[in-house]
Amino acid sequence: MQAATGNIKKITLELGGKSPNIVFADADMEIALEFAMFGIFAGQGEVCSAGSRLLLEKSVADSFLPKLAAACGKIVVGDGLDAGTEMGPLITRAHMEKVLGYIDEGKRGGAELLCGGSRVTDGVLVRGNFASPTVFVNTRPDMKIVREEIFGPVLVVQIFNDEAEAITLANDTVYGLAAGVFTRDTAKGLRVLKSVRAGITWLNTYHPTFNEAPWGGYKQSGIGRELGTFGLDAYMETKQININLAPAKLGWYSGLASS
Repeated sequence: MQAATGNIKKITLELGGKSPNIVFADADMEIALEFAMFGIFAGQGEVCSAGSRLLLEKSVADSFLPKLAAACGKIVVGDGLDAGTEMGPLITRAHMEKVLGYIDEGKRGGAELLCGGSRVTDGVLVRGNFASPTVFVNTRPDMKIVREEIFGPVLVVQIFNDEAEAITLANDTVYGLAAGVFTRDTAKGLRVLKSVRAGITWLNTYHPTFNEAPWGGYKQSGIGRELGTFGLDAYMETKQININLAPAKLGWYSGLASS
């Protein structure tokens, strides 16, 4: 953006996010559980639209969280070229250290580890950049792990009491790239998605998108849209042409008045 100011270049920016994945008490919990995991651990969390904040309705938290912890502990971490691997390594050693630094920050800040929280060094994995699938609970909205994009396999859980609070928590971020909602009440799901300031949204799923549809975010998640016909707009210049089919004098200037 700074470089573009020199000669006023048009730019499209697709940036990061701290996207909420909202699970209501009336959702199919087995489906919500799997997508809560897929939303953040697919691609090791190195996905701009990752569902890195799990917003969970309070009435189901006590039953949902132990299942989440148990399932995350069974994720197969390993070589991305192995068919049985479910989560691979982070992109570089430096980035792994950055992610582990965020995990340490979460611990120091008072968040509670539900699972994970360390480097994976089993066998040959010691030579790689592997971080365990990590989930934090008992978080606060002001924590760095809640507010900043970690870009790794780290999920933070936030508890809400009702629909209004879910929307408030979802929007309490400088980002606005993506959001998911899980509920059996389609009307409620659509109502919430329309209230969340995010450019890419899902109801009862997470991550699948269409190349024909626009991709981009609100707020600090970017400028403009990619994909589909919307993605062509950044390369277009729009011209306005005005045609007067019945030319006549304006009569505006007194010195041009007809004699």
